[in-house]
Amino acid sequence: MQILWRKPDRATVEDVRQELPPERNAAYTTVQTVLNRLSERGLVQRHSDARAIKYDAAISEADYLSRSLRNTLDGASSEARRSALASLADDLDPSELESIRKMAEQVRDRRS
Repeated sequence: MQILWRKPDRATVEDVRQELPPERNAAYTTVQTVLNRLSERGLVQRHSDARAIKYDAAISEADYLSRSLRNTLDGASSEARRSALASLADDLDPSELESIRKMAEQVRDRRS
């Protein structure tokens, strides 16, 4: 997914394979299988070209992270969620914290 999020255009299996770290040395068919499975899960879109199938991310990195965090926190108690989010916030630099504060205010205003 990281490779597709970085790519400005759609990518072929070989494009993705070439972007993998050398130590991964993944076979073409392995990369193709992973991309197809991501497509089945709705995370990647497949596009037929005249000569190849190309792929791109179906959701943004931010949306993916939001879904993942939401799924992780859904079953937790309120106290555990607050504690986990505070721990994440503790790792942010001051400018990121300010940005989060402004977003939280916007959410509060929308809910009012």
